[in-house]
Amino acid sequence: MTQLTVEQVLGLHDKIRWAAYVTQAGQVKFCEMRPGVLNYTSDEADRSFMELGPLLLTGISERLSTPKGTGRVESVIINFEKDSVLLTKLEHGFLAVSADRAHALRVFEEVAGSIRKLSD
Repeated sequence: MTQLTVEQVLGLHDKIRWAAYVTQAGQVKFCEMRPGVLNYTSDEADRSFMELGPLLLTGISERLSTPKGTGRVESVIINFEKDSVLLTKLEHGFLAVSADRAHALRVFEEVAGSIRKLSD
């Protein structure tokens, strides 16, 4: 199993502003802004969100997942005024990436396949 790095994730698309990865147990492996990009939130707030946010949001979403229904949760998108965050479940944790709201849908569509292929 290859260790996932922030450089790999930021390298997926030049419009990704921020990337974070947390294990299923809530251990934040990385949580970083792209160099030179203004952060809308504090590093502490980002890390705090990553410790429980992905698990809670995907867990709640999975209540809609039934064997004959929607299928399993792959990702959740959170839209803010300025920014959007894509949370994706990986085999051993959760990956989060953000993009400016104006570009987010296109960016997330373009990187979705690459994210699914990432080894964690």
